[in-house]
Amino acid sequence: MKESTEFLILDTIKKHSSIMPLFTAGYSYSKVVEWVRQLEKEGKICYDKMEQRMLSDVGLSRWRIIKKKKNGFTIMPLNSYRVNKIGIDEIYLP
Repeated sequence: MKESTEFLILDTIKKHSSIMPLFTAGYSYSKVVEWVRQLEKEGKICYDKMEQRMLSDVGLSRWRIIKKKKNGFTIMPLNSYRVNKIGIDEIYLP
């Protein structure tokens, strides 16, 4: 798993927000779940009393380390989903 993807998953869990940005970037649901399970096995994600995912101490320290290194990287769509630019007079047919 890339560091940028790991940061996005850890940040999503820390803020209790949606994982939709990973789907719009082109990653499949099964791949995202696999990464979350991998982070759980590494001890970076744990559950609270209400059975909600939260960052463990290890996960929180890893989130801080990656955030310090972060220099404005973004997750771009996969190349297979990119569409070539067409001219004004052309019609797009998928």
